[in-house]
Amino acid sequence: MVNLIFSKKMKRLINKNKNLKFYLVGSCLLLFCLRFLFSFQSEPSDYKPVSFKLKNGLQVIIVEDNSFPLVSAVIAYGVGSINDPPNKDGLAYLMQNLMFQGSENVGPLQHINYIQNVGGELNAATTFDKTFFYETVPSNQLGLVLWLESERMHFLDINQIILEKEKENLIRNERQRQLDEPFARYFFLIDEILYPDFSYGHSLVGSAQSVKNITLNDVLSFYRRYYVPNNAVLCLSGDLNTQKAKELVIRYFESIPKGLEPIVYPKPEFPLGPSGRDQIMIDPLVSSPAMQFAIRIENYQPEDILIFKIMEQILLNGNSSRLVNRLIRKERVALYLSGGFEERREFQSLKLFLLANNQYMIERSKKILIDELNRLKTEMVSEKEMTKAKNKFKYNYVKEITGNNLSRALALADRYLKERNLPEIGSELAQLERINSYSILMLARKHLNEENYCFITILPR
Repeated sequence: MVNLIFSKKMKRLINKNKNLKFYLVGSCLLLFCLRFLFSFQSEPSDYKPVSFKLKNGLQVIIVEDNSFPLVSAVIAYGVGSINDPPNKDGLAYLMQNLMFQGSENVGPLQHINYIQNVGGELNAATTFDKTFFYETVPSNQLGLVLWLESERMHFLDINQIILEKEKENLIRNERQRQLDEPFARYFFLIDEILYPDFSYGHSLVGSAQSVKNITLNDVLSFYRRYYVPNNAVLCLSGDLNTQKAKELVIRYFESIPKGLEPIVYPKPEFPLGPSGRDQIMIDPLVSSPAMQFAIRIENYQPEDILIFKIMEQILLNGNSSRLVNRLIRKERVALYLSGGFEERREFQSLKLFLLANNQYMIERSKKILIDELNRLKTEMVSEKEMTKAKNKFKYNYVKEITGNNLSRALALADRYLKERNLPEIGSELAQLERINSYSILMLARKHLNEENYCFITILPR
């Protein structure tokens, strides 16, 4: 997703109303990028990942970077909301919290205390098909992190009392969040319209009733099935010695037994056109009119993904991008705009969310959006605009891979789980240079079909 763009009026509105925070699921992780951009023409000199696999199937990636005496560790599991059992949606998200509730040798929440006591930071995130746990600590504490992560991979200790407490916390927090962030529910609704299939379309956090349906046996079965070494990748990046780090990884993880092979879900078949694709919702909890737009894209080629990303730059990245320039700066019909392309395995979707002053401005925004998408299908993007979009993408891409330790480790773990390989920056940037205005035109004509556009207009009562 691209950065959020605000009008001056919207900034004042947010400062007055702390409830105007927006919850965008899915897809994106917080990446911290602290370095300057390296050359785009070749692999950065310090990008030298070492990759190997343990006997139990755990994939390990190590990148040495001695810039700071810190090391980041990311362990990512190939499990997310797509793996939730029917009528028990929210289980993967609940498991993220339960993984901090102790193991055979670590008490409840002690994992957090251990990391914070050595001056480290930690967090976790769950998406549609992945779950990430990550820590950044002083480099001499790498062994502590690996021990803690191996403990909860092998010896998670959950009982009925802990489970019921976490279920109550999840339900209570979600209810409060929906009061604080009333637009959040519509992000889930647009997913249900785009993906009328339980595995792909249900919300990450689940409903209160579905969370209540989750039993201790569900949790333990889910844990044994998905939180196993052969369904995970461990990425270490920072001030470390590769050989010593490898020895530590083997010490703490190689004795963990291999689990069952993960379930491969078949690609669901969806109707050609979405049902209920233009809805108006009246909500007494919202303070401003809003609109959500989305379109589901399928049957594209792997090389098209990069073209979609350049298309995103042209439409949404920065004040001079087409939608931001027209909706917020030039015609001033929108107060706030966010969005971008989101990938869900075999599918891409373009999603947008905007706020406006009144319903007329919403309708005007809708027409401008359709007009700009049609422009992509009827006009060649100028060479100047293409060059600018490519340069922005290069900057963000290289910064993500070669940024600070946590940024790099998250990006590499995510990439490996998705594609089972590591980025080759030079060759991938060379592929980017082959994209031209004709590439954008043909992809837009093929996939941006107006009959598949979905709109939800949200109006205050």
